[in-house]
Amino acid sequence: MSQTPAQRRILLMESNEDHTVGGSYQALFDLATGLDRAQFHPVVLFNQANLFVPRLQAEGIEVHLYESERAIERAVHRNGNRLLKLREMARAIGRRRQFISTHAIDLVHLNNHPVFTCDDWLPAAHLEGIPCIVNAMGEAPEEHSRVKRFLVRRYDRVIAISEHMRSRMRHLGIADERITTVYLGLDAAAYRARVDRRADEVRREAGVAPGAILAVMVGNIRPWKGQHVVLSALAQLPIEVRGRLRVLFVGATAPGEVEYEAALRQTVAREGLEGIVQFVGARRDVPDFVNAADICLHASVTPEPFGLVILEAMALGKPLLAAACGGPAEILTPESGVLFDPERPEQLTAALARLVPDEAARACLGRAARERVTRFSLDRNVAGNAQVYRELLERR
Repeated sequence: MSQTPAQRRILLMESNEDHTVGGSYQALFDLATGLDRAQFHPVVLFNQANLFVPRLQAEGIEVHLYESERAIERAVHRNGNRLLKLREMARAIGRRRQFISTHAIDLVHLNNHPVFTCDDWLPAAHLEGIPCIVNAMGEAPEEHSRVKRFLVRRYDRVIAISEHMRSRMRHLGIADERITTVYLGLDAAAYRARVDRRADEVRREAGVAPGAILAVMVGNIRPWKGQHVVLSALAQLPIEVRGRLRVLFVGATAPGEVEYEAALRQTVAREGLEGIVQFVGARRDVPDFVNAADICLHASVTPEPFGLVILEAMALGKPLLAAACGGPAEILTPESGVLFDPERPEQLTAALARLVPDEAARACLGRAARERVTRFSLDRNVAGNAQVYRELLERR
C-alpha cells in the first residue's frame, strides 16, 4: 500500500519471543488494520516469524522481522561478560536508531510491557527525537535494575489496557499523567465471521458425545493461566455432573512450559479425568472451538491484564466462568458471566455443578454476554490509541 504525504509512520513492535502467539499479537493486528490510513501508516516489527505476518501482509501492511538481530543479542546476553553485555546494549540501541531512521518512523508504539523494551527501543526513539509509547498488557518480573527503574518512567505515554494494569503501572512509579487507559476491543461481527465449521462437526471431530456439555478453555499452557485450577475443580465435581462434561484445553505449550503440561497430564491420570479432558494444542481455528462450546472457561491465577479471550467468547454468546481478578472483573457483570476465586477451585466446581445441568441459565448468561461485548468495540480501542498518537505528534 502506497503512503500519502499526510500519513505519519507508526512503528508497532511486538516484544514477545517465546514461540507462542497470544492476545498481544491479536491486539496488535487489530490496531494495525483498524488505523485510519489517511492519517497513519502502520509499520509492524516482530522478533520472530509467526502466523500474523502473512495476515498483516495480506492487509497491505508493511512487516519486518528482527530475528537475526535478536539472535545476536540473546547470545551475548547468555554468554558474554559484563563488558560485552554493556557493549552489546549500546550496539542494540544503535541498531534500533538505524531502523527508526531508515524507515522514517514518526512514533514508536511498543507492545507487551514497559520493562521489556525500556533499555533499547525507548532510548533509541528518544535519541532520534520521536515519541515512544508502550502498552501495559502483561506482567514482568518484580526485580529490575536501577537503570530499568529509571527508564521505565520515561515513556511518553503508557497505554494501560485495563484499570488493573493502570494500578500496576503506578506501582512501578510511572506518573499518572503519563498513563492512559484504553481497553482492548473486538470487532464482534468480524470474529463471528471467522467461524468456519458447524458446531456439531467440531464436536464430533473432538469426540464429544451427543448430549455432552462441552467446556472450552482457550489459552497457551502456562502455570499462570490456571489450567491446573480447572483440573482441581473437575476432580471435585459430583460423578453425575462429571459424567456429562467434556473439557478441551486449546493452546500451545512453549518450550519452557513442557514440564507444566506434563504435570497437568499426570493430574488428569491421577484424578481419573482421561475421559473428560483433552489437550488439543495450538489451533488456527480457535473460533470454531469457541463456537462449539456450551461453556467457556478462564482461570488465570495471576490477574489477567485484560482477557481478549473473554470478549471472543462473549461475541459468540457463550456463558463464561472466569477468574475474579484483573481484566475479567472489569469486563463481566453478574448478568453476563460468573466470576470465581482461582485460589478456591471449589468455587469453580460449584459454578459448573449449577450450569452443566441448567440449559436455560447457560442461555441467559450467553445472551447477556453477547449484548455486553458491544461495550468493548474495536472502534473504541483504535480511536483511543489514535488520540494518543495525535496528542504526542502534535506536541512534538
